Amino acid sequence: MSLKAVHYINQFYAGLGGEAEADMPFGVLDEKKGPALGLEQAWKGEMMITKVIYCGDNYVNKDENYLEVKKQIAKIIREEKPDVFIAGPAFNAGRYGVACAKVCDYVRSELGIPSVTGMWRENPAIDMYVENNYIVSTTETAAGMRKSLPQVAALALKLAKREKIGPAYEEGYLPTGHRNNEYVEKSGAERVVDMLVKKLYGKTFRTEVPPRSFEQVPAAPPVKDMSKAKIALFTTGGLVPVGNPDKIKQAFAVSYGEYDMTGLDDLERGVYESIHGGYDTTAASNDPHRLVPLDVLRDCEREEVIGELYPFFGATCGVGTNISSSQKMGRQWAESLKKAGVDAVLLTST
Repeated sequence: MSLKAVHYINQFYAGLGGEAEADMPFGVLDEKKGPALGLEQAWKGEMMITKVIYCGDNYVNKDENYLEVKKQIAKIIREEKPDVFIAGPAFNAGRYGVACAKVCDYVRSELGIPSVTGMWRENPAIDMYVENNYIVSTTETAAGMRKSLPQVAALALKLAKREKIGPAYEEGYLPTGHRNNEYVEKSGAERVVDMLVKKLYGKTFRTEVPPRSFEQVPAAPPVKDMSKAKIALFTTGGLVPVGNPDKIKQAFAVSYGEYDMTGLDDLERGVYESIHGGYDTTAASNDPHRLVPLDVLRDCEREEVIGELYPFFGATCGVGTNISSSQKMGRQWAESLKKAGVDAVLLTST
């Protein structure tokens, strides 16, 4: 008896319409369509798709509908008892990608069935779901369907067989950020020397711990005339009013606060405190100006070194904050500063 799979697609791949039908509710197809046919061909009889289910991209992504969709999916899973659940692939379609990833996440985490989907590496669903789900890297558009399906099919079959899943670069899924210990014949010293020799000879090699790469951001242009510039203050050192009214996290922060300095010449001890979870905050709490130098900037205003000081300082905690959260906070703060006519920001850290 061959293994069984359930396959999820949207209304377009179900052959039921395009954007005009994106609000179509959950349904079950009477026959296999679209990617399901290609997947079964890749399995060569080892596994078959027993049900193809579908939903409109708009419908499934509305919270008020998703509870009902989950009930319907759970019903299908109970009836079919599949060995694996597959969604998509979604390529670079944003709403479809989110739908595929969220139903896979639900089936895996709450129904206990291994799941896999596929999409282009820049699909917005990846940041939301890749940490705990297998998302196979595909081409950007459906024009690469024949190229993308074999990798989705191969990983789905391994999951169905409950075989050990190797690292991302071997299996074709996008890195999840998890690292697992393995026993190998050579020590770390021997392996690193092997890599170095290959690099020196121009041979292909792969590092076991890929170095993190960051986007190259060009420096902002210099302020033309500081004596006329409006300056703002921001700190990642966690300085907030005592009691942390905005409930900013001490680590892995996802938000920041803005605090009024109108009419103030200094920040008093006992009124402000640092809540940062990554360093000894005693000195910063005893003298808030270590993080937000309001006293010095007021002197600069009076001496006309700067034009004026923006009346609010911003603050968050920089320890463990991921790049996407940092970018989101930075964009929000920058947009508000631009509207206020701010020319430059002094960013203090720990």
